[in-house]
Amino acid sequence: MDSAARPPRGRRLLVVAPNWLGDLIMATPALERLAAARAAGWSPVLSLPARWAPLFAGDPRCDEVLPWERHGRHGGTLGVPRLAALWRAARAEAVVLMPPSLRVALAARLAGIPLRVGHVSDGRRVLLTHPLPRAPRGSRHFNLEMLDLADALLAAVGGPSPVGDGAPRNPSLPVCMGAAPDPRLLAGPPVWALGVGTTFGDAKSWPPRHLAAFAAEAAGAQGVRVLLLGESVARPAVAAARAVGGVAWRDTLEGGAGVIDLVGRTSLPEVVALLRGCALYVGNDSGLMHLAAALGTPTVGLFGSTSPAWTAPRGARVACVAAEGFSCSPCYLRRCPKPLFCLETVTPGMVLARVRALLTASADREPT
Repeated sequence: MDSAARPPRGRRLLVVAPNWLGDLIMATPALERLAAARAAGWSPVLSLPARWAPLFAGDPRCDEVLPWERHGRHGGTLGVPRLAALWRAARAEAVVLMPPSLRVALAARLAGIPLRVGHVSDGRRVLLTHPLPRAPRGSRHFNLEMLDLADALLAAVGGPSPVGDGAPRNPSLPVCMGAAPDPRLLAGPPVWALGVGTTFGDAKSWPPRHLAAFAAEAAGAQGVRVLLLGESVARPAVAAARAVGGVAWRDTLEGGAGVIDLVGRTSLPEVVALLRGCALYVGNDSGLMHLAAALGTPTVGLFGSTSPAWTAPRGARVACVAAEGFSCSPCYLRRCPKPLFCLETVTPGMVLARVRALLTASADREPT
């Protein structure tokens, strides 16, 4: 946001964003609501892990972006007083703590921020001036839980009353890191992005044999380029899927139908540019899934160990495929201890059927 267009800086309101990318994206409607505190003389300051800060550069909903190093200077036991010092320097008079951890609540208390709003969790009630009860996980969409915190903060500082129907809101990201899609996607067959693995754990990940079968069908029968995206921790899953064979694999976007493996090889700005040019994104419950949906890419989310009632992607063109018939789902575990993994039952055929329905519906909504 151009400094000339900013409102005069008022009393500082610190917004501590969620640590995980998907949670952060789902929290953007709450950030938009908190911007209304300007009407009561408050100046929103967004503090978030440094690796996600480029997504919010120039965001008009906040007057400043304050990055912190979750796994660097501000990580670990010694990182708590350093994080407190960072937030103390912001001179905030109120803070909303979106992460549910004890660490951030302790840092906010050590920073001397007088008004502290957050959910009651992780034994931190005593550190909050405005503790907010949290319903059992999955009772409300995560998006709504973050809006609850925003509303509690606004009520505490005398901001405007919330206006809404209680339904989850679609996330939104500012135009950042360039608005154009990666030009390599513009020449050649359409590109379907396929998210591989998650940082959280294997229990959220589609099995490699299903990845391979879906990719082969999409590249063969559908004639598309299948672009594999994900963190470097997903490399073993990629190797297992690649060993199945049945379709040509390569490491570059140029060319015809086939599977392009860029897992662990893309930066955040590169992923944004790629997703903007994709005709589709398919993947498990992850930050990439939420990023694709927020960018407007048609998105199909796969759910097994987690619940779409809690973290379904939000957007104009989204759909979900969830494992059914498992009393243990959602378990929210990092690893599945059961003989039959629930996502094994989410077949490539099921996902392709949902993809076709979503793309048809998306095409019907396109202006003519």
